[in-house]
Amino acid sequence: MKKILIGLLAVFVINQSFAQSATTIPLATGDTVVNTGTSSKVIRLTTGYEGVAVTAIATEISGTSAGTIAVYGSPDGVNYDIIGSAFTVTDVASQSKTFYITAPVPVYLKVLQTGTGTMSSVLTVKYVLRKHN
Repeated sequence: MKKILIGLLAVFVINQSFAQSATTIPLATGDTVVNTGTSSKVIRLTTGYEGVAVTAIATEISGTSAGTIAVYGSPDGVNYDIIGSAFTVTDVASQSKTFYITAPVPVYLKVLQTGTGTMSSVLTVKYVLRKHN
């Protein structure tokens, strides 16, 4: 009985530690924002989340970074509306902004970076999902 309780406790602790880890969306072609271009990452949420923390990281490659980063929500992956306010990108080597989305959480979240001027920047997105207990 003691071994079963210890085993269940270990599974619970391991599950809780993994549930709190950030997921990084892999970089792909098109993740570089050049001049007035854009880059976006979409997160599809399946079920039962009461909140999401999304961190967008803009890393300057060259030029003078500027523009915005915003998070948009959608029920269908086609029609998106902005959630909250956009973050203004400034001319530094690397900067990040964490957006907190609470229930009701949309099925699709899109992180969109839009550049301005003469610049080149890479968008990296990390997120943590919070389930209702």
